Amino acid sequence: MTETKEEAKVVGMTPSEAYKDEVVASIRSFYDDGSKYGSLSQSLHAVQAARQAVLAGAPKEVVVGALLHDIGWKLARENPKTPNGEPIYFNAPEKGCLAEQLGILTHCAIPDGADVARLRAQHDVIGGTFLRMLGFDETVAHVVEGHVLAKRYLCHAEADYHGKLSAASKRTLEFQGGPMTADEAAIFEKDPLFEACVEMRRWDEGAKEPHWGVPTWDAYEPLIRECVVRERSAPGECAGTYERRGNEIVGLVATVTTTSPPEPSSASKEEKTETALSWAPTIPAQPCLRSPRQTELLAQWQHKGYVVLRRDEWLGADAAEALSQAVWEVPKIKYDGSAPNGPFHTWEKDRAGETVPSRTEAYADHHPVLDKFLRSDDSPLKAVVAHLAGEKVALYKDKINYKAPGGGGYAAHQDGYRGLEVPQYKSPEDRGFITYVCMVAVDASTTANGCPELGWECWQRKEGWLREIKMPDQCCATKEDAVTFQDMGPYEAIEMDRGDVLIYDNFMPHRSGVNTASEWRRALFGIYYGNETEPRDLRKLYYEREAVGRRAKGSSKGGGKANAFHTGTPVIIEP
Repeated sequence: MTETKEEAKVVGMTPSEAYKDEVVASIRSFYDDGSKYGSLSQSLHAVQAARQAVLAGAPKEVVVGALLHDIGWKLARENPKTPNGEPIYFNAPEKGCLAEQLGILTHCAIPDGADVARLRAQHDVIGGTFLRMLGFDETVAHVVEGHVLAKRYLCHAEADYHGKLSAASKRTLEFQGGPMTADEAAIFEKDPLFEACVEMRRWDEGAKEPHWGVPTWDAYEPLIRECVVRERSAPGECAGTYERRGNEIVGLVATVTTTSPPEPSSASKEEKTETALSWAPTIPAQPCLRSPRQTELLAQWQHKGYVVLRRDEWLGADAAEALSQAVWEVPKIKYDGSAPNGPFHTWEKDRAGETVPSRTEAYADHHPVLDKFLRSDDSPLKAVVAHLAGEKVALYKDKINYKAPGGGGYAAHQDGYRGLEVPQYKSPEDRGFITYVCMVAVDASTTANGCPELGWECWQRKEGWLREIKMPDQCCATKEDAVTFQDMGPYEAIEMDRGDVLIYDNFMPHRSGVNTASEWRRALFGIYYGNETEPRDLRKLYYEREAVGRRAKGSSKGGGKANAFHTGTPVIIEP
């Protein structure tokens, strides 16, 4: 991998399989050296960036560009394979480093007399040049070369972006040319991969999560092979994307096209290449689903088993207000006592001894606004859950807990599902049927009014359905039996503002207290499940059973309680 310019092959020659093997093995060895990126390894940072590209639906060339976006840092050493535990961006280029050996530095528009810090900051230019030398598809090198420019662009275009940068990133920004000027930004916006480069920068920011497990390097080696489309060439023989004056970009190279060699059935090949070169990410409507926030959520979901989204990052103020108004309408919807799809109301006494609603289940079929919110293709709640689940989801249960002043809480428990022949827990790797419980704070949720409390430290052990259910008023035959969900803490109170949403899975131990405040604490729940191998409408099946079971005759079979763990004073009102 250290051939000089004189040893380089002719540009455009179709690469041999042996050459592809050499490139794949050599690049992997670069990333197996233990180099650090903050608290992560450089390898983990790389695969987290690539994973975000995959989640965004990017073509393979952009995915590989994301994987290799920091490869320029590796060329600051004489031997990139030498283990080095220090953060790689702290290392000054060594005398005789690989970038110098390959002649890359003489073909990069780095100002004369640049110190080692400035050389180090040009990893995008060095990396893009290196990948072109190795024969990678131009799109791969293009994304690598553009991701630092995107950082400079965002500092120009977004007023608060610079303030979000780390101290180290602000320092390298100075060496990289600082925020773009308006003229540079106008040039950059004409780049056919402008949107992809900007998103690559956000993926870079999102690839810093020590608790986010993603597919390993092995998953990307076939894509690396596919993106090697030429034999090795000399530095500078394949032009870059941008015309530069030092750190400043002054134009785009006249021909920004693919360098992939023609192949049989070239129509499909050309179509794929054009897609890669013109690809732009679809920007999600909800800010929480865009990096770096999306990876923060995915990491916490994996590590702690729950996430909290604030109103404005997933729903918005107007939608939260509309939701509040809609929820007040639900207790007024009548149940005829026989419909298998509800709505099923339960009631309790409030602090003043008045009868008030405790819970309503199965209301979605009867309220078009809430049905759209929970089940439509553009449901914001469904979009967030699908992102966390990594698959399409469907509604399993819908309920509203009203919690009037003095209204009861819920004793500690898990949400176990043993009916409907769903798969049961076998191991931490095979937990069986998973539901995604979403609690939307229709009103602010505080410790005073009985906010949810989660036993996430217990959840981390992933022990499944932990104990046979013991009701709070049941006697236990043995000391061992006396261990209940109450012991599955410690429990952490999760306070939320109006419009926030808490999401956890059904194995999470949870509880909530009595509402000791003077205001209602309403919460809307949407509970979702992933696709089954043989799809069934589990919601329909579940509520058909409920209609003749717990919810028959005003929930008389359950003593009028919302469920077995409800601590309020129930009132049975038959339909």
